[in-house]
Amino acid sequence: MARIGDSTTVNGDETGTSQPKQSNDFYDIIGRIIAMGVKIVGVIPYAVATVLDNFIGQDKPGIKVLGGILLIGGVVMSADAFFQMFGGKPLFPFFEEPNAWIGIAWLWVWTKVNFWAAVVVSIAVMWVESYALRGKNLDIAKRDYDSIKHHTVPEKNKSTVDLVEVRRLEYKRAGMNERSVLGLFILFVVLLDVCSAFISRNPLGNPPMIVLGMIGYNACTILAGEVGYALWRRANGEN
Repeated sequence: MARIGDSTTVNGDETGTSQPKQSNDFYDIIGRIIAMGVKIVGVIPYAVATVLDNFIGQDKPGIKVLGGILLIGGVVMSADAFFQMFGGKPLFPFFEEPNAWIGIAWLWVWTKVNFWAAVVVSIAVMWVESYALRGKNLDIAKRDYDSIKHHTVPEKNKSTVDLVEVRRLEYKRAGMNERSVLGLFILFVVLLDVCSAFISRNPLGNPPMIVLGMIGYNACTILAGEVGYALWRRANGEN
C-alpha cells in the first residue's frame, strides 16, 4: 500500500502521489483584510507624524511656514492698537464689548488705507524694538571695533589752551551724541507702542481679574511682532 509522499512507477515513469500544499483561500482573505485594516488605521498616525516631522528641525519647511504665520500674526496683533488709533474698530474680540470688534469686516479690512497704515507703523515699531533688543551682530560689532580701535586720545595737558581741551573732548566723545539720540528715539517708540496698546484697551475701572487679563493681553500684543520676527529669523537659520 503506497503511503502519502511515496512515488510509484508507471510504464517506467515516476509519478509523485504527493501534491504541493495548496494555499488556503480563507486565510489569504483574512491576511489581506488585516493588512488593509492596518494600513487604514495607520493612515492618520502616519499623516500626523509626517506633518509633525516638518516642524522638527530648523531646516524643515514646516518650521519656516510656522515662522511666517507667527510673523504675520504678530504684526497684525501689534497693528491692532494703531488701527484703533487711526479710527478703526478692534481687530480681535478679546476684552471687547459684543459686536464692538470688526467681525465679518475682516473680509474687506484689507482694502482699508488705515489698516495698511497701521501695519506699516507696526512693522516700523517692531523693527526698532527688535533691533534694540537684539543688538548688533557679533561680526558687525567686531568690524566696527576694528575700524576705530587705533584712535586714542592723549591725556589732558594743563598747559594747553582751552580750545585744545575742547577739541580733545570732542574727539573723545565722537559718535556718543548720535547714540544718545538713538536711545531716546528707541525709548519714544517703546512708549508709543505701550501707550497705544493701553489706550485702545484701557484696563482701568474693570474687576481685578479683568485688569490682569487685559494687562497680560496688552503685553502680548506689544511683544507679538518682535516674537514673530525672532522666530522667523530662527526658522531661517539666523540669530
